[in-house]
Amino acid sequence: MQLVSVNIGQIKTHPWRNGTPSALHKSAVKDPIFIDTLGLTGDEQADRKNHGGADKAVFILPATHYQRFEVQQPFGFLGENLTIEGLDETQVCLGDRFQIGDVQLEVTQPRSPCWKLGEHASIQDNWSMASFLHAYSKEGYVGFYCRVLTTGTVQTGQAMTWQPYKGTHETLTIQHLFTAKQFHKTEQDMQWLKTALQHPALSAAWKTSIQNILSIHL
Repeated sequence: MQLVSVNIGQIKTHPWRNGTPSALHKSAVKDPIFIDTLGLTGDEQADRKNHGGADKAVFILPATHYQRFEVQQPFGFLGENLTIEGLDETQVCLGDRFQIGDVQLEVTQPRSPCWKLGEHASIQDNWSMASFLHAYSKEGYVGFYCRVLTTGTVQTGQAMTWQPYKGTHETLTIQHLFTAKQFHKTEQDMQWLKTALQHPALSAAWKTSIQNILSIHL
């Protein structure tokens, strides 16, 4: 595994819905960047209610998704802090850990793509907002958030070590967790949501959302 790009972004006002502040568009940095428990130094979030915080300190996206979604833009365009090579959401599970130098990260939830991502991606001629969000969300290739267990410095080109979850709870891939929460149509979806709810690594935000889904459907 390799860290192919480290990306940060600052809050800017966009024309969406008559003016919306967002730091979604991030740019690659070549110099070492320090990661603390709330994220990367120099990276900003405009919507603190839905972005950032200890459970969502670092957003990771596989580099292959730029080709998958026909995005002809530099890494960071889709909002990720770390662009990686070597695995994707069909392999990464809730509670997995990544070691990058001194930094240790723990996977807490999939990304929940919102309308801002659709608006941002629609600057490309091949996508409308709705069509991009549909394609992005359909199969669960959405990326994932991590909390920071050990702080330190990262830099583009570093090797990464993947440490699969070794706790006592049942494993659950990011792809399965996302599609279960997004669609929750089958008994298998409900079982995956119940599994996630008991997992100690699950973010507080997704725990609340899953509890709400299960309370309605059970």
